[in-house]
Amino acid sequence: MEREILELLMLERTREPLSPGRRLREFQLKIQRIKNGEDVEIAGFLLGRKPPNAPRDAAYYLLSPLSPSELAGLGRDEFRTYLVIRATEGTRVSGNVRPGSYVVVNGIADAYRWGNLRMIHAASIEGRDYSEYWKDYREFALSRREVVDLFERTIYVRKDMMKALIYSLYGVPYILWGSEAPQWGEGFEYTVYKYGENMGLLALWKALKYFQSSLPWEVRLRKETVLEIIDPALDIDFRIRNPNWTDMRYYTPSSRRGLVRVPKWSEGHIVNKRAIGLLPRDVEANPTDPLAKISETPFVLMPWEEKPYFEENREFRQLIPNLLVTIFINRERYLSMSHEELSRLRDEHLKWRRWGRREYRETFEKLTTPSGVLHLGMRFYLDSRLFGAITRFYGKVTDRAVKDVREIDDTILNEWSLFFDELVKKRPEVIMELEKEYERYIPYDVRAQKALRIFHDLVSTSPLGEVTREEFLSELLKNGFNERDALNLIEKFIATGYIYEPFPGKLILIR
Repeated sequence: MEREILELLMLERTREPLSPGRRLREFQLKIQRIKNGEDVEIAGFLLGRKPPNAPRDAAYYLLSPLSPSELAGLGRDEFRTYLVIRATEGTRVSGNVRPGSYVVVNGIADAYRWGNLRMIHAASIEGRDYSEYWKDYREFALSRREVVDLFERTIYVRKDMMKALIYSLYGVPYILWGSEAPQWGEGFEYTVYKYGENMGLLALWKALKYFQSSLPWEVRLRKETVLEIIDPALDIDFRIRNPNWTDMRYYTPSSRRGLVRVPKWSEGHIVNKRAIGLLPRDVEANPTDPLAKISETPFVLMPWEEKPYFEENREFRQLIPNLLVTIFINRERYLSMSHEELSRLRDEHLKWRRWGRREYRETFEKLTTPSGVLHLGMRFYLDSRLFGAITRFYGKVTDRAVKDVREIDDTILNEWSLFFDELVKKRPEVIMELEKEYERYIPYDVRAQKALRIFHDLVSTSPLGEVTREEFLSELLKNGFNERDALNLIEKFIATGYIYEPFPGKLILIR
């Protein structure tokens, strides 16, 4: 009896996978029910090849209900279905329409002269975003709990790294920032460095490769941009370009060489955040590494931690389409974020800075110089991007997202500070470089150091990179300065070149 109850509970928990077979059946039923002469609107992927025995009175193309990778993945004897599109000079074409594009076709239904194919006399063909292909199946979306369970039963890493991995998959909403900030896309960098000869990094790479290999071709960042498909029934071959023009493409190195150096063909996508990089780095952690400085989550894998690993999971692979439905729906909810939505994150970020200075003292200051991995001029921008990815996961702005950013920041700071002590012995030249930079940016007077640090915190957490005189003065008074000393320090900073006043009342930090 107990066994039957457990089986029932498992069935209750199991989510129905969104399979290509279901899409094919629904598409076939739809075109079978359409009557000749009836107005119809239908979506699919434009294959860009003529159907068999196509007349010469117009342009004829095939439309598939499946994405290129799903079509290529069908077995030789598996069911396939297509719709013939007839386009003339009067057909309106809009958007990005090319072989492989996801399109919506409007027109009049008709029979086709060969076999049992149906046809549409197209009045319009409109290119649509690839994400709409997944958003049409909202009922297959996974809950947050289901997403977490799916990964926890497949890929095994410590809790904070697992959370960051899941958040990275959702990409980053557009955030309006100052002109000095990089104009990045929706991409995210989940970067993990090794500490010494920690072979756990290779295990993490294999786990991330397992995830990426489970994804459709369209959402994997690959060097090859064209997919070749052969239809055994029609004896037609297709060359199809990737229909996914979004930044929601996932990259992890395909060979061990890519763990040391990002290949040139993918470097621009990663650095400009035009893809989601899952990047195990088989190099010693270095606080001045350029990739670490632009990564939302630059973790260091410690040698005493349990090594990551993964388990082959049939359910995981089956539910990848459901996961993509979930990701693209949540992406639609948060395509952008406003400054107001970042306000509570700013308060927590400033608390983190005060805590870091108190707990790690000079180590924190050196790690947060402009050349350091946690450089404060960039860190709040990266935290805002991490916050945006977490908000997409939750589907709304929550205090939980702020807390998650703080927990991840605490972990990253702790890992780099532990490694920093080891770096003093191994790479003293790196430490000396950070020390010189720290001294160059900080005045010798203790009170001036404190005041300038306060200004730096304010300006580096301002999306526009500027602070008003009133705001700076108010913060100095809150931190124990009297009004006369505070006003004198502001004028001194402007006179000595630490702060620039481009127009009255607005202050900018000179880096």
